[in-house]
Amino acid sequence: MRRRLKHVVTTQIAPYGITLQQFWVILVLLEQGSMSLHPLAKQVWMDDPTASRVVKAMAERGLIHTQPDPRHGRRILISLPAESLPLAQELQTLATGIRGQVVAGMSPDHQAAMRLGFNLMITNLDAMLTPSLQGVSAGSK
Repeated sequence: MRRRLKHVVTTQIAPYGITLQQFWVILVLLEQGSMSLHPLAKQVWMDDPTASRVVKAMAERGLIHTQPDPRHGRRILISLPAESLPLAQELQTLATGIRGQVVAGMSPDHQAAMRLGFNLMITNLDAMLTPSLQGVSAGSK
């Protein structure tokens, strides 16, 4: 399903000349406002080095703006410049349409159950990536 959703979104955003990663960054910044790299990376499911490369490429194109974080000397704040707001709003409308089509025919209760199930699966998969302390200590004996 993830592959199919990725294909649908990539096809829909192709006319905008942006990547799927750039699409998610724009949406997160529009919906949540300026933020530093690490929280942005977590929001768009990227590791920090990948997010850094995406942000750099977007800044070079003028899609986003970066500036030093006045509260922390080593961090940068990433934001949408005024010039990118029309594009961001258009992409948000596109995303809303895609979301609506994905859940078409599903009741609100069914949608909530699906979200709960997917979140539980993600939590379980994340737990599988984190070695348990019990398993580590048993292996070290």
